[in-house]
Amino acid sequence: MKKSIDIQDLMIGYRRRSSGYSGAITRPMHLSTAGSELLALVGLNGAGKSTLLRTIAGLQKPIDGKIILCGKPLFDYSRNELAKTISFVSTEPVNVPYLKVFDLAAMGHYPYTGRMGRLSEEDKYQVLEALELVGLRAMAWRNVNTLSDGERQRVMIARTLVQNTPIVLFDEPTAYLDMPHKYETLALLQRLAHNQQKTIIYSTHDISLATRTADKLWLITSTGVHEGAPEDHDIQRSIKELFNSTNVEYNTFTGDIRPKNIIYGEIAVHTKNDPQRIRQALARWGYHCILNPRIPHEDLPKITLNMKKTELSITYLYAGKERQFASFYELGMYIIKHPPATQKV
Repeated sequence: MKKSIDIQDLMIGYRRRSSGYSGAITRPMHLSTAGSELLALVGLNGAGKSTLLRTIAGLQKPIDGKIILCGKPLFDYSRNELAKTISFVSTEPVNVPYLKVFDLAAMGHYPYTGRMGRLSEEDKYQVLEALELVGLRAMAWRNVNTLSDGERQRVMIARTLVQNTPIVLFDEPTAYLDMPHKYETLALLQRLAHNQQKTIIYSTHDISLATRTADKLWLITSTGVHEGAPEDHDIQRSIKELFNSTNVEYNTFTGDIRPKNIIYGEIAVHTKNDPQRIRQALARWGYHCILNPRIPHEDLPKITLNMKKTELSITYLYAGKERQFASFYELGMYIIKHPPATQKV
């Protein structure tokens, strides 16, 4: 597989000229990417995500090691060649009075405009086409500072499309977005990566979001940087290790991150529906779900669940008393206020 980025023995950090000290953030890294790939760079705050992106983009010198972009060493590129190979979008939102959406997107095309920096009619068409791809063509002549955070982020994506580089780096592109716009933005990045054969890397500290959207992860931990698909064993193990000394845990089956719950006991659940919601609810309340047991558990609480489109019927039976509920909320409040006798799981 042809590599768009090949990182060899890379160490990143900051040099202090006065003392000559090299403050390395991570151990030597060996990483790579291919085209048509959406990659999430994941790590805790201060792990070095932004520093790594800036180093790959040539905005910051590495302490040691090599970065090869599209088969050519990073520092063999001229500034103009690099601008045609890799684009970088920082986390700071753009807020310039009277700057039009079209003009901000058009800034991506300047590596191709020559000394005069003028856009031809064909260039202008490409800018409008990029805005069309991100759903903002109708807003081309609006001021940038009138847009929502999600719309501004889409303008920056359009700018990278106009710049037309095979490699695109985003530093925390979802930092200022609400949940729907986070998924919308990442879905757009995934489509662009797959359909336009680009390598798109975005940094995030949201591990749960990354495992649901990225084709590949670069996970920065205290033991190094691990790479692979979100489902790969090494990545799953490394994510779990991040939370070993905390009061939260990572569920390798669902990708959820939640507080560690004390398990009070077990509840038998009988249902023909998808059990994911009742399992999740019981885990949150502190109970393990025994699904459709073949052997009767007479001493356990019993839930019979029936879901039909918008209708929900829940029967809860314990100690000879039966109660009916029409929502998970009602069931949860009852179990919390009237817990069954504590059992050992």
